[in-house]
Amino acid sequence: MWKLTLALIVSLVLGVVLVNAAGAVTLVFEGENYSWIKPTMTVGTGDFKGNDSGGHVYIKLRRPHAENETGPGDDGNTTYKVYVPVAEDYTLWSLVRWYDGCGNSFFTLVDDMSPETPAYITDARYQEWHWVKGKKFHLTVGWHLIRFQNREDGAKLDQFLITTADEFTPTRRMPETSAYLWRPSE
Repeated sequence: MWKLTLALIVSLVLGVVLVNAAGAVTLVFEGENYSWIKPTMTVGTGDFKGNDSGGHVYIKLRRPHAENETGPGDDGNTTYKVYVPVAEDYTLWSLVRWYDGCGNSFFTLVDDMSPETPAYITDARYQEWHWVKGKKFHLTVGWHLIRFQNREDGAKLDQFLITTADEFTPTRRMPETSAYLWRPSE
């Protein structure tokens, strides 16, 4: 009960957090609202067959595009500094669009995960925006870094969320909880 109470107090201070009746916490972030970006990760705009957000981040296609897994050409990435109001296990979900079987993944690193042993998100659904379930991470109360890094060219990220709800599966774009994201002053 104290976890839920703490989450409600923090949400009153920081803004709205998505909390369901069972006390699960869900935080949603837009890909283009990163804290830091490193090329070759790039910001894209416009509607891409069902993505009406107006923005996303992506790794540009290299020419010639690989026909087998060759690994990333660089360590281009976007990093998000997010505030977690409740210590818990969080599942990462990402709203992505993959180019093809050799352009369908990002490395995902949380806090001090080693780039040599990252988690990654992937599936085999191409040329449409869809949600992909990633790894579960234990996060403490406070600020954490979540990084999406180049694994294959042609991968795009519109939104991502972290949730404590085990049975939750997103099916559409969701409202951003931007008060839980640190961004440098512009």
